[in-house]
This record gives sequence, structure tokens and C-alpha cells, in this order.
Amino acid sequence: MDKAKRGRYFDLDALNGYEFEEFVARLLRMMGYEDVQVTQRTGDKGKDIIAYSNHGKPFKYKVIVECKHTKSVGRPVIQKLQGALLHELGDDPYIKGIIVTSGKFTKEAIEYTEEINKKHGSWMEIELIDGRKLYELCKKHGIKIVSGNIQVVSDITFKHLPKEEVKKRTIGELETIKGIEKTTYQVKTWKSYYPYYCVRYSVHSQVCTKVGCIYEVNVDDELLFVDGVTGKVLDNLPHGFFKFSPENLTKIPEDEKNLIRPFNFSVDELEQKVIDSIINKYTKEVVYRGKNNVEYRKVCSPKKKDILIKESCPIYLPQYTNSIKIQETNYNQSIVANERDIFKISDDLAFCKVCGETIPIGERYVCPVCGKVLGPCHVIFDYLDGTPVCPDHAVPRKLYLQTIYFASKENLEKFNNMWATMSEWERITTDTTLMKVLIVIGFVMLLYLIKILGGLF
Repeated sequence: MDKAKRGRYFDLDALNGYEFEEFVARLLRMMGYEDVQVTQRTGDKGKDIIAYSNHGKPFKYKVIVECKHTKSVGRPVIQKLQGALLHELGDDPYIKGIIVTSGKFTKEAIEYTEEINKKHGSWMEIELIDGRKLYELCKKHGIKIVSGNIQVVSDITFKHLPKEEVKKRTIGELETIKGIEKTTYQVKTWKSYYPYYCVRYSVHSQVCTKVGCIYEVNVDDELLFVDGVTGKVLDNLPHGFFKFSPENLTKIPEDEKNLIRPFNFSVDELEQKVIDSIINKYTKEVVYRGKNNVEYRKVCSPKKKDILIKESCPIYLPQYTNSIKIQETNYNQSIVANERDIFKISDDLAFCKVCGETIPIGERYVCPVCGKVLGPCHVIFDYLDGTPVCPDHAVPRKLYLQTIYFASKENLEKFNNMWATMSEWERITTDTTLMKVLIVIGFVMLLYLIKILGGLF
């Protein structure tokens, strides 16, 4: 398909028949058709598409689609589709056919279609989509055609919390960091509409050997989001965080369309990334024992034909970027929001600045000097008031054996003044390391004394 790609676009005129049918299948998914499948190639190297819909009917019905990437489509193509519809109808109460062409329909084809719909419209209908109508459908359902090229566009997003609420929640969580009250911090929040390609898919796959089925995958109605800028899969989003239902979706307001970030990939490229990601997700090394009682290892993966893309939709996730400055240290957060909650895609505050390990909420500390976020393993507490401080800014004070630390020189000076007024015994008891050593020595001496006294009697 290289000849059909120009930068990040498709050249519609350069698509061959097979590629044109794949494109129509994607468009049908965006139009709301379900279980859209491109059938195996026929003798003329074309592909029919089978889909399902309940549009205009109280029940779900089958839709047969014929694609013709030609300048003109005549009556014989209509007759061929009519025969296919009669064959596929079976006991169903209704069936629909669609012929999609990048060109035009002849007068005879249009008249014959009108005749069929007039006579049999209650149980069989045929819809004709020519190049002009195809252009309008692409424009309506998120594909923009410019000078023969197409790219993904959309103005659909999820209903979501306003920026003020997101910032309020961010500050609320920030204030749970221990020691934050002794720092100065700033939070700046930016809103954007970030492009993602969302698909709802199913996988039904079996890997079999002579000993039988060794690996099986059966999943239905899973959602997958692919980043429209980087091409990476958003794989840490909580299940059900975004729900594709009309009541959860909305159009981006006109005064916020300047916040939209455009897609960097074509639909074809994004769909390939989806397929690759699904295959990788369900790839597993299986250990099994053969009939000869020998142990074997086999890497098992679903094939492309095992994956059914039920729906696909280019959509913009409401994304917020927080720029947080604590003292002299900067942090960034990327957040997506729905109507009730927020989820951090990335969060610099979740990692210890000393070792880089993840820190759970409730176990985070911050240094009042530099603003570094610390985990429990690398925080040092001020001897006097328990203020957390990082290893780089902890002020040490050596006692007899023990070294204690302070968050500031002022606290060190305060302790030195206290030390000067202490008796020798108070100083010894202040040095916990020395006290432990003295206790051990005393215990050993006591045992030795008991041993000597025991020998006298």
C-alpha cells in the first residue's frame, strides 16, 4: 500500500480494489455498523463486506456490501448483489445491501435499484453510495478528503470534568504529601483534546498440535486506545473508565477547537498498530508434553483472521497537563478525565527523586529545601520536629556514637543550645546508639557476674 501513502495521508485514487474495500470497512465501523468483516477474496480479487445494523428497525439485520473502485457501475452489479441478498436472507425478516463506488452509477443501475426497493422494500433494500456521497459520509464520520487524500479527523470527545475541578483535585492530592505545608508550590493546568483511535474488538483463537488444543483465547468487547500522536497503546487505563454510549459523548465546543491536537497517523497505520498490539497482548509461550512424553515449548499467538474489529472510532480524550513547581523542583502530570473522575496517564510525583521507585499515595514525603519527593526508604526526619528532608539537604550532628539530622541550620542551632544545658547523663540517654551499646555491655557483665557467683556456691 506504499503507493497509496503520501506522508500521513492516503491517496484514494491510488488504492487498489482490495485496499478500497478495507477502507470502506473502516468507514462502516465509524458509521456504527457492527461486526464488520471483509470476506475472503473472490476470483476477481474483490472483497464483499458483511456487517450488521439495527438502524431503522427494532431488530438487528444483516448487511451485504459490494465495493467497486471503478469509474462507473452498471445494472449487472445490482443484479449480482440482489442474488447475493436472496441467498443470504434465509429465514430472516429483512436484509440490506449496499454498493459503494468511488465513481458513479449508470442511469440503468439507479432505475433498477429504485424498482427493487419499491417492490421489495419491506424485506430487502439496496443503497447506492457513489463518489460524491462517499465524500459526504467521510466528512460526517471523521475522515477528511482533501485533493484525493484522506486523514483522520473528529470533533467527538467524552463529557468530562472542567479544568477548575481537575486543578482542585490535583492540589487536594498534593496536600497529602507529608511536609508539603513547609514548602512553596505552584500548579498550572492546561487543557487539550488529545487524539486517540479507539476500537472495540473480539479475539477467538486456538493453537492446536497433534496432542490437541494447547492454547485458546476467547475475549469479547474489549476496548483499546491507540495514541494518535505517538502510536503507542494506552494500556494502563482502568477498565470501564470511558464508556462508549451516546450519553457519555459530546462534541468539542467551537471555542475550544483550538485545543485540538491533530492525528499524526492515517487510519490504516492506526489499525495496523491495533492489530499488532492485540496479537502481542495475547502472545504466550506454552509448555506442553507431546505423545512421546517429551516436553515442548511453543510461542502461541492469535492470527489476524482471529481478530474481529467490531467498532472503531477516532476520538479526542479530554486531557489536562499539570505543571507543578515545589521549591526549585519541577513535576509534570498528564491526566484524562470523565464526568466523575480523573486518571493520571503519567505522574512525576509518583516516583522517588533519589531512587526512581514508585511511591504509593500516603507514603510520599517532600524536602522543604529543594522540593524533591521522597519515598520511605530515602527520607530523613528532623530530630526535633520530624520534618522530612532529603539526604542532600539533611544537616548532620554527631553525638557520641549516633549521628542525628536536622532539616535546617536553625534547628541544629536550637539543639546545640539544648545540648549545652544537658547533664552528662541526659546527653548519654539522648544518644540512643550509645545507650544500646551500654545496655549490651551491662547485660554481658551481668551474665559474667552470675557465672562467677554461680561458681562460688
